[in-house]
Amino acid sequence: SCVPASGCVPYLGDWMRAAVVLALLLIALPARSGEVEDAIGRGVAWLKKEQRPDGSFGQGPGETALALLALRHSGVPAADTVCTRAAAWLERALPDGTVYGAALGTLALLAQSPEKHRAEIAKLVGHLVKGQCRNGQWTYAYRSTTRKKAGDNSNTQLAILALAGARTRRVEVPDEVFVKCAKFFRESQNEDGGFGYAHNQRSRSYGSMIAGGAMALSFGAAVEDGTQFGSAALAGRTEVRRALDWIASDFAPDRNRDAGRAFGSKKKKRSDATWRHYWLWSLERACAASGVEKLGPHDWYSEGSRFLLESQKERGSWRDPEKELQATCFALLFLARSGQRVITPRDRDRVTTPR
Repeated sequence: SCVPASGCVPYLGDWMRAAVVLALLLIALPARSGEVEDAIGRGVAWLKKEQRPDGSFGQGPGETALALLALRHSGVPAADTVCTRAAAWLERALPDGTVYGAALGTLALLAQSPEKHRAEIAKLVGHLVKGQCRNGQWTYAYRSTTRKKAGDNSNTQLAILALAGARTRRVEVPDEVFVKCAKFFRESQNEDGGFGYAHNQRSRSYGSMIAGGAMALSFGAAVEDGTQFGSAALAGRTEVRRALDWIASDFAPDRNRDAGRAFGSKKKKRSDATWRHYWLWSLERACAASGVEKLGPHDWYSEGSRFLLESQKERGSWRDPEKELQATCFALLFLARSGQRVITPRDRDRVTTPR
């Protein structure tokens, strides 16, 4: 079973309850070890060198946004020229018509400066809200005259994370978006408690998709219950617990468990190493959203950090099977506990009730 980060919070009134939950979230986020800080520093140094003269990284807005998000959550100041140039490039390049671009762009600009980039963030959030499929998922492109019928659980988990981050920073996101998404995951949950990529493609349960489903279910439950994202009580919801129990049952941080079976012969990807750095970031986001510090006997953060410390390349990056830029960003986001940062309100984000 899953062990929440803290006990349930009794009813104390909306304002006081939000303050207590925030304090518990911050207490639950332990100080990083010197080894982890060193690994993050080396990863950041490598990543900075990958920026192009125009401010971009990798291929397109999605990878530039991913890099900016990793840099900011790894502690690089917003005023650092690498960050300001990346944010300026994103402002010019977005929207690009893709859910990945809109979702990662929202997260990156929220991390850079919610105030300075408010107009662009609101525009991207609007695209994500309008682009939700009729069944509650998202798919690759959102530019369409009609809502698409269905999508996939990879685009979906990044879209709902971006909307949760925006809502945390007091950008308006309708409740129905979260409720509809959670309804889809509840109704499509496999018998083993897990999720695959889509109903008609790689539908068998595997790690990264299950973690994304647990996160989306937690966000939906929080909105339905009127509780804070990341509340420890969310891990007790049956559908969330079933997904987290699947992950806990045979946990290993270096394996995107059952991905090899789910992918089969497609693109000759047969190993559970498939997208394993993405799996780790998905795991971190799921545990942040549901307030979980342990999966059964496993301290998921300590075990995942140990794997990343041991697999970091001499020059500071990570790779295999993902491309070096992607793997390094995913590793940094895990080590920095990015998901926790996305859904934890700052003082200026909290709504107070006049008395």
